[in-house]
Amino acid sequence: MEFMFVASTFLQFGCGVSKQLGDMLSASGVKRVMLICDKGVKAAGLVDRIAGNLKDTGIEYREYDKVLPNPPDYQVQEATELAREFKSDALVSIGGGSPMDTAKAVNILLSNPSTINAYDGLNTVKNPVGPHFAIPTTAGTGSEVTGVSVITDPKAKKKMVIFGANVAPSVALVDPELTMGLPPEITASTGMDALTHALEAYISTLASPVTDPLALESARTIMRGLRRAYRNGQDIEARSDMLLGSMLAGLCFSNTCLGLAHSMSHPMGAYCNVAHGVGNAIALPYVMEYNVPAISPEKLTRIGEALGLAVAGKTHEETGKAISAELSTLAGELRIPRIRDIGVPKDLIPTLARVALDELSTQTTPRKPTVEDVKTLFEAAW
Repeated sequence: MEFMFVASTFLQFGCGVSKQLGDMLSASGVKRVMLICDKGVKAAGLVDRIAGNLKDTGIEYREYDKVLPNPPDYQVQEATELAREFKSDALVSIGGGSPMDTAKAVNILLSNPSTINAYDGLNTVKNPVGPHFAIPTTAGTGSEVTGVSVITDPKAKKKMVIFGANVAPSVALVDPELTMGLPPEITASTGMDALTHALEAYISTLASPVTDPLALESARTIMRGLRRAYRNGQDIEARSDMLLGSMLAGLCFSNTCLGLAHSMSHPMGAYCNVAHGVGNAIALPYVMEYNVPAISPEKLTRIGEALGLAVAGKTHEETGKAISAELSTLAGELRIPRIRDIGVPKDLIPTLARVALDELSTQTTPRKPTVEDVKTLFEAAW
């Protein structure tokens, strides 16, 4: 047996921990900070709340609040230039995966040459990066603890996956209170994103005895909280479960990579600007059923149990179908759309399938697909 596990981010979890940001930055000798967020987080008042904490500790800051979903490479360059001009000592990302991925990419460019497009791939970032404090406000990507940054190259219509050393934030402050204002549709898409991370990490060809228990606990925790958080956004226990489950999944897939659902989601985002969590949620039931022949009976049973299904005594095929049906039912309850309803034309499917086949995550999916296999999955999801 041989495996690796890396967790390079200092993590603090709990209600109210984001209030410690100013003191932690001061203790690290930081004087000037670049805050990276999107306009939704800014409008919700979360950035001002955290910035107030910086003012109390005498730390200067500048905001970059232009981050878009599926963040493009030109925004990374723009934010990097602002950070250099401001001479920031550290970055603070506030929001979901897009602000955190953008901050990771900015941090790379502050200490490494070239544009961010030069770092697409595995372990491409050679120089150590500076302090990056990540504060998630959604429970989906787990990006606060991952060595992964996903940035879109609009000209190439490609999602670049920068994965490996010198990418992860140095500190994550994971505060369930900051997720209390999430609307139901964001709760749904980010929650399904986290569940996809957990399940694809569990069946990845790089899964290990360290990641497997974390992935299963992540799936169980998400299933315990997702429907509740969707129905009642003020349920702090459900919100805590979702943020914990998302974080656990992040620790897993940062070590295992992911699978075919992510490979399908990425080109949907690059070509049609489909939100990443929505793309994953659409693909997940079909991809899990496709992978069933390559998943061991023991693992498949444990997946079913983690999803809350009564799978004892079922055949391998029956368990697989039950899992796929539960994921489809869950997506339906959460009002996840079908591909055809979100602007993906059917005649684009052959292109999406070819691009998905070349994605990094396809390399670690347990059943090795052909382009026709992927095309068939897209058509089923359409």
